[in-house]
Amino acid sequence: MGKYQLDYKGQASVQKFHEKNSTVKTDKLSKVEELKAKYLENKKKEAKK
Repeated sequence: MGKYQLDYKGQASVQKFHEKNSTVKTDKLSKVEELKAKYLENKKKEAKK
């Protein structure tokens, strides 16, 4: 066993920490933001009709 092995809960918290403090957006976050932007654009188009 390695010196710094983490259980699943620890791994998740470390990953969340690094995502929060990174300057580059992760793929999942950027995809969510793109989908949100598309959704809002579609809602605006439907509202104009």
